[in-house]
Amino acid sequence: MSSTLTVSKFEDLSDDILMDIFDFLFPPVYIYHSFYHLNQRFNRIINDSRLLISLDLSHLMNPSTFAYHCQIMLPNMSKQLISLRLSNEQKLYEQIKIFLLHIRLGNFHALRQLSLIQITFDQLRRMLADILSLNKLVRLDIDMFDGCGTSLIELNLIANTLLSKSKSIKFLCLRFNREFIISETAASSLTHLIIDACFLSDVPQVLSLCSNLHSLTIKVEQSRRRYPLLNIINCDQQLQRHSLSSIMCSYLTYFSIEINDLTFSDIKFILSTMPYLHHFRVEGLTYDIDFSKGDLWQKLFENETKKLKRFDITGLRIWLGNNADDDDDNLNLINQVTHSFGSNHKYWGKYWSVYQTHKLRPNHFNITLHAKAL
Repeated sequence: MSSTLTVSKFEDLSDDILMDIFDFLFPPVYIYHSFYHLNQRFNRIINDSRLLISLDLSHLMNPSTFAYHCQIMLPNMSKQLISLRLSNEQKLYEQIKIFLLHIRLGNFHALRQLSLIQITFDQLRRMLADILSLNKLVRLDIDMFDGCGTSLIELNLIANTLLSKSKSIKFLCLRFNREFIISETAASSLTHLIIDACFLSDVPQVLSLCSNLHSLTIKVEQSRRRYPLLNIINCDQQLQRHSLSSIMCSYLTYFSIEINDLTFSDIKFILSTMPYLHHFRVEGLTYDIDFSKGDLWQKLFENETKKLKRFDITGLRIWLGNNADDDDDNLNLINQVTHSFGSNHKYWGKYWSVYQTHKLRPNHFNITLHAKAL
């Protein structure tokens, strides 16, 4: 009985197998470089809407390479591109500016994730309508190059439009590198929000208008009195202030706050609106030594956040000023803080296991602590 040797070729593979192989080719530009325009079959497979493509173009150093993506690849991906990351961080050229010259963002109807890094305000304003037209967009990350030269009213308009008008975005990150004011109710689809700056007096407004959130990460400044140029008293329309006692964030399970000159009492009032919180994280700078007292934290959690399962203090700096000069006092302070939360790798109170490490720096005390409910 003779055996026949069958020689197979790459082209003999089925369309589905070829598509699985293409899924492993990263970055996707390799697919176009290697297979596009070889024959009609490969063109059809590469353009198949089932072949989903994610592109991170932020690392491209060569402007000609980026231009190739814009002129050759991207126009053929309108039904396939599900994730796109663009950045103006490259010093040689502005990616987003070139992108806007060649491509309309609204053509990518399958887009689910979009990251725009170091985008200018003018570029964001030009892209706003297209962003809102993407009805499959789930995650939007915006890192603005510099919001300081932008009118506060214009910045507020963009931020609140993104917050309230999108019908599909669940994860929204707005890093404008300056404070802005939320004045519109968040869209019902939004569950995760990151804001890089707001004032303490505006926190009730944020919590009230974003009460459906599951996760909130926010940076809070103590007072706008330190920034007279940003005082909203000069705005045409006064914002209604909400009392914290009337706010209930019933769905919020994760809350992370970066503070600048807030007190422990401020945190206590904010957490009083979050009875179902599971994970709380705090970092930043404060002058209030109460942040280092474990008994106050434990009492706060027992009274306000009874469902809390995880608590992190991440490099919180407590300003000591000239009081940080005496070595003996410094050692005593570290020992006091350590014992107030229990010893390293030991229990804190009845329900918490704790890992902590604290360091004394010139003029301030640095606290790092990670606690989990048993």
